[in-house]
Amino acid sequence: MGISHTTISNAWNNPEKLSAELRERILDYAKTIGFQGPDKLARALRTGKSDTIGVIFNDSMSYVFIDPHDIKLMRGIAVRCEAQSINLVLIPLRKGASNKTPSLTTLVDGYILNATHNSAAVIQQTLARQLPVVTLDFQLPQYSSVSIDNASAMRDIARYLIAKGHRRFGIIAFSSRPGAQGMRHLERAVSGDNTLMLTRVNACREVFLQQAIPLSDCWLYETQHDEQHGELAAEALLTAHPELSALICLSDRFALGAVNYCQRQHLAIPQQVAITGFDNILPEVNGIGLTTIAQDAERKGEIAVELLLNSGPITHYALEYQLIVRETA
Repeated sequence: MGISHTTISNAWNNPEKLSAELRERILDYAKTIGFQGPDKLARALRTGKSDTIGVIFNDSMSYVFIDPHDIKLMRGIAVRCEAQSINLVLIPLRKGASNKTPSLTTLVDGYILNATHNSAAVIQQTLARQLPVVTLDFQLPQYSSVSIDNASAMRDIARYLIAKGHRRFGIIAFSSRPGAQGMRHLERAVSGDNTLMLTRVNACREVFLQQAIPLSDCWLYETQHDEQHGELAAEALLTAHPELSALICLSDRFALGAVNYCQRQHLAIPQQVAITGFDNILPEVNGIGLTTIAQDAERKGEIAVELLLNSGPITHYALEYQLIVRETA
């Protein structure tokens, strides 16, 4: 067309700098050769900005579309990104059955870490890139974060159950470290690299110690995070230790599995076994209201995006939570 590349660029990026006639002539010619406008990848390579953020989470890709809490979280992230014309890349810690570490070659402007196994290779790669980062449900001193006070929430649950007369507890939890599975008592503090799990379990343990609950009578079962494994964990705990009168579940999905097992075994809830969940994604399970902690996962996602795009000071944003008492406890 005998026109400089700057003028061509202005047709898309700064149309006010061109006459309407010239811009129309450029766009019409572009259509005839199939040119759709500036190439985003080329622009990103030139500017170092991609208008894209990465969301890293603990499990496989499909998990984020299955787990109700993560669905709400991603809705909040997506709504805020949409308002800012920002794109999303989902990055799982685990790629299906292969367990291979995913590559972090995707060009993004920053990361939201919805992944609490913080010694994972992907997390270390993320931090090494020295891009903006916001963490969810755990804190790193040099980055902003969004979370409820998980320790306080679990202390509320433990104290409530103790006030109801319970003295022997089982806890159904996510793995403290990748691959950790099975049952153990709580006489020793729990260690590992899953900050969220450690915070919640050790908060219960702290209350048990304060209230003179024998830790040898309290048992922890670590397992994969879904309803089926929650049911298997409840079966293992109550078969080996039928004296347990309360199951503290680190999620509503675990709690649903525990309710399934108790109802299948005709164990009265809460008369024989009290059950608590976490997240308030399942207010009712199998016709019975679930005692749980409510948090606003969608708002958590929105705030995470706001903090990531805001170049302000490091902020550890504390979301509100609520203990909701229903029929299971």
